[in-house]
Amino acid sequence: MMKTSHAAALVLGLTLLSSAARAAEPDVRPSIPKRNSEAIIITMNSAIVTALNENLTVLTAQEEVERAKGQSRTASAAMNPYLSLQGQGNAYDMATRPDNEVLAKALVSQTLYSGGKNSAAAAQGRLGIKKAEHSLADTRESVAATVWNAFCEVLYREAVLRTTRNALDYYINAEKELEKRVEFGLSTNLDLTRIRQQKENARAEHISAGNNLEAASIELCRLLRLPPDIKIALSGELDDGLPTLEATRQGLQPGFLERVLERRGDYQALKNAVDVQKKQIVIAKSGMKPTVSLSGGYRFGYSANGTAAGTSKDEWSASLTLDVPLYDGGAASGSVKSARAALAQAENALLAKEESIKAELADSWLSLQNALEALSAGQVNLKLAQDSLRYAESGYKEGVNTQLDVLQARSDLTAAAQKLSGYQRDSRVAQARMWQVQGLMLERALASSDPVKSNTKKK
Repeated sequence: MMKTSHAAALVLGLTLLSSAARAAEPDVRPSIPKRNSEAIIITMNSAIVTALNENLTVLTAQEEVERAKGQSRTASAAMNPYLSLQGQGNAYDMATRPDNEVLAKALVSQTLYSGGKNSAAAAQGRLGIKKAEHSLADTRESVAATVWNAFCEVLYREAVLRTTRNALDYYINAEKELEKRVEFGLSTNLDLTRIRQQKENARAEHISAGNNLEAASIELCRLLRLPPDIKIALSGELDDGLPTLEATRQGLQPGFLERVLERRGDYQALKNAVDVQKKQIVIAKSGMKPTVSLSGGYRFGYSANGTAAGTSKDEWSASLTLDVPLYDGGAASGSVKSARAALAQAENALLAKEESIKAELADSWLSLQNALEALSAGQVNLKLAQDSLRYAESGYKEGVNTQLDVLQARSDLTAAAQKLSGYQRDSRVAQARMWQVQGLMLERALASSDPVKSNTKKK
């Protein structure tokens, strides 16, 4: 019941948001079709946008930013003065004390020098916010890539289901035709039996394809936080927005790596981590430096001895405190040594990430090129398989080819169609991987799947 309520609330919210934004820009959220339809229509744009708003990994990263802001505020508080107001009331039954006494105090304190500890902690807090924001950007890129791949997987499974359905229909029609040919003595029962075997194999493959499609749809729904039993209908084709093979052979331009490093949230987060560790060394060294603090207060006192007349006393105080550490058993020097080691680790992690990104850039380009080359070969292979089936059927009718030639050609066509769909999926996955490596996953994915921008480019 809770899953159903969540789905209803999500769908209602998406519908209301899309209605409010319709005047400004086209709706990119999953939309509810007409009443007589059973499925929710989802585009690549709507899937990515929904995941960025609903995915728990993204929401957790957003909360991490808020937590970093709170920690930064706490760290910066040490740079500001501390002010407090105290009140106290006493009643006595003593000969040497007044009957009643009321005291009010206003206290203020300020650290003047702490060896750089407070300023370094405040800087750490600001760096922590940047680190969390970069991590959030990287998380959004990763989630978008995951949704992209899951969306393409569903499209691929739909294409396989159509291919198996076409093959099954072919054998069903061939069986009917052969039954008539056997009846008139133009074919044998062996031919008919072979067709029926192929038909049952095609039926089994079609059932398996349907199960695989359902599993892929459930995974996509999980990423979008939709109930697994809800029906979805994807809008789009497997080969939408694929680049040409020539476009991927331009190579990396000068300064390309530097721009990629600036966009990569995971790299920038590690870079901030290095700066945080540098400030940690300053904090550790402050344990060996003196601290100076200033404090003061003002007290108003009222006392009465049971008569109508009373007395009041105002007092103020101020103090300047100097604390010079002489010996702490090596605690401060140990902290400095630990902080320096942590800095070296952070710098090594940053260097390793830069080298990893360089390798990822080269690998992503090669992977996309290989995928597009395989796609080109798959398109040629499908055309040849279609021609082979046509020639085999024509020769069989003329008595030149055997039925086995026809069955083999039909099987080859089914396999070629499925492989082509797989090559299309692999190409789109490789394309998304290239975008993600460059730190452009969200920008390129939303632009390539935006119907308005796509129509503009086509014109």
